[in-house]
Amino acid sequence: MTTRGAVAVYRREHIENPRVLVTPEDVDDMIDVLLESDVMERAAQLYSLDRPRLPSGIFDHSFIVGVQRERGVGVLSSADGNHVETNVVSVGNPELGRGPVYYCQNGSSFDFPLFSEISIEEVRQAVKDFVASGGQRPACVDWDVAGYHDE
Repeated sequence: MTTRGAVAVYRREHIENPRVLVTPEDVDDMIDVLLESDVMERAAQLYSLDRPRLPSGIFDHSFIVGVQRERGVGVLSSADGNHVETNVVSVGNPELGRGPVYYCQNGSSFDFPLFSEISIEEVRQAVKDFVASGGQRPACVDWDVAGYHDE
């Protein structure tokens, strides 16, 4: 498979012209921009260009990443028709979290369970793995069905 990368939407201008991520450096640049952004712009939605689209033309998956500069943590969400648990979130140490956990993209809020926060380093690696694998759910972090984790 020839990897074409992933498109990322994390600014208003990306809605019509998504940023294309291909290299690990592209991912680091995106994460760095998110870390330096206003709290209302610290999340991104990614879609792999290597996966087929549905007959309607929309992507068959979505990968959401959020970061929180002040505490050095972030979150991941993966929705994917190739897995039994189609909507999952990253699983971190519940002691890292607080409630409620919100991450925003262009002013729209994504809610995450308290346990979903992981280190920025884990976020970076998972996004790099998502891009390099052609849109597969990264195995470098633990996942749980969104909203159903037993703390």
